[in-house]
Amino acid sequence: MKPNTIRLISAVLVLVLASLACGTSSTPVPATSVPNVPPAPTVSNEAVNQWAATATASSEFGVSGWIATQATGAPDVPECGDNAGAWAASSTDTVEWLQLGYTTPVYATEVVIYITYNPDYVTAVELIEPNGSTHTVYTGHPTPMDCPDKVTVSFPKTTYLVSGVIITIDQTTLNDWSEIDAVQLTGTLR
Repeated sequence: MKPNTIRLISAVLVLVLASLACGTSSTPVPATSVPNVPPAPTVSNEAVNQWAATATASSEFGVSGWIATQATGAPDVPECGDNAGAWAASSTDTVEWLQLGYTTPVYATEVVIYITYNPDYVTAVELIEPNGSTHTVYTGHPTPMDCPDKVTVSFPKTTYLVSGVIITIDQTTLNDWSEIDAVQLTGTLR
């Protein structure tokens, strides 16, 4: 064999061995990654528990902390106290509202409000249909409670789909902030 042929065979052999040593796989790698999106729930009478995906409010205390979107997702404020990880209104002596949107409309049975500072000044809970119609499922008077607290509002299963919740808080008797960390909506798909 000629020296050039031996060099060529040696080079190919080195490349093949290096490729095998690096653990290449025959499994194709996708060109783009797809975000990990949970599958939509199947239609059943099983309870669907979901955290708010969107939020707006009558006012917000901060620019990055204490804003309405802090009330989306699962609770993440670990203890009672004034914490920028929860929503707070811009003033302490006002009546305010927090509106939350959910990914999957359900026939609702319960709303759980996670309050991490000065509960319970919730005076109303309204459910929002996908068409924008609202239905009041709770009214009450401000009543101080231990902190942190979960305010659970249970009611018979709605005959209409619910895609949002409006929570009204009355801080006029408190003259201090009430802060909401998360709001869970429970219901069924049929």
